[in-house]
Amino acid sequence: MDTESCIAMCRSMAKAYSTGVRLFEKDFCVYYYSVSHILPDPLGPYLHQILDSGEEAGIITTPLYQFYGFLTLPGGQRMILGPTHMLKEDTRELKLMLAMLDVAPEAQEEYLRLLRSCPIISADRFAWLLASMSTALWGRPFPVEKVWLQIRPESSQTAVQAGYAKRQLDSADDTHLRQTVQQSYAWEQLILSYVENGQPELLRELFSAPPNISAGRIAHDELRQAKNMGICTAAVVSRAAIGGGLDVQQAFSMSDLYIQKLELLRDISAVERLDREMLLDFAGQVAKLHRPVGGESRFFRMCAQYVSENLFSSIRAQQMADALGYTRAYLCTRFKQEAGISLSRYIQQEKIAEARRLLQFTDQGLGEIAALLDFSSQSHFQTVFRKVTGETPMVYRRRTRLTVN
Repeated sequence: MDTESCIAMCRSMAKAYSTGVRLFEKDFCVYYYSVSHILPDPLGPYLHQILDSGEEAGIITTPLYQFYGFLTLPGGQRMILGPTHMLKEDTRELKLMLAMLDVAPEAQEEYLRLLRSCPIISADRFAWLLASMSTALWGRPFPVEKVWLQIRPESSQTAVQAGYAKRQLDSADDTHLRQTVQQSYAWEQLILSYVENGQPELLRELFSAPPNISAGRIAHDELRQAKNMGICTAAVVSRAAIGGGLDVQQAFSMSDLYIQKLELLRDISAVERLDREMLLDFAGQVAKLHRPVGGESRFFRMCAQYVSENLFSSIRAQQMADALGYTRAYLCTRFKQEAGISLSRYIQQEKIAEARRLLQFTDQGLGEIAALLDFSSQSHFQTVFRKVTGETPMVYRRRTRLTVN
């Protein structure tokens, strides 16, 4: 199976299950995509355990009861999916995980919020998925019983089982529903963070593969319920946008306008579409404050989305043109007309924006960051960084670390 087909399959899986998917060729990761953009990759502490496994397909369980599934592909590559939602939140294990991943203290709250937004996928559902994929890819039956399952120590199993029993006694609610409600809150916080940070492209990624979420009942009529939830969304998202720097009067005016629009609608699907439009609009308004270049056209959004999705890869104008269905000359000319800067400059700015986050909130070295963002060398990365920001990466790191502390 060629690498390009494997990557296409991995991306489809990530969209279908709202989780991270990686493709490894031996020890080298050739592709990683997650709708939640969790960095550093939480797989880190368990990577070699998976890569060293001689099993064709299997599932490992973390101390926080997250699952990672892996599958060997016909070309010898290994696909790794996960993590799933945490079924057990243990303070000691959370601190240990954050330490192993070297997540900076000031970034830990956001990192855990992203982690809590991971989808709820049971181990048996994961096993059936891997078994069916193996059967399809290899062209021969692969019974679910052959999927290797890592078993946690009995003491840990007992603790989880005891907790499950207590929840069943405390409430007649279905455990899966309770987990869904918890995930709904985490997903809401993730969405609001993207609005506050002015990241409409990441919001679109989330909307393309939404999880199973649940909202409280605040009306008996379904249409009224949808409208009331939209009104609540308008209230909280306007405050998130204000937190991102949007003018208070503008934010409240936008909120009032969307509430008026909601009340005029007579179809639930139309209400849901307007909710998403509202979230993207607020995120887009905040984005304009931080990055005034660009346009509102479908063309610009397609380009911005492509760059966002391939930020950690080499982005070539010809490949981008082919993917979007344009000629290279047309793509570059029209982009500059709409954005006011060249496509290459825009790509550099987006990569450097991510580099600034990594410099401020992680301890990764310059060489690691340069490689992660696919610069040709550390010196090239430093040159581009200085060209875009006016200072060197190390000066930026020292300045922002001092500001944070």
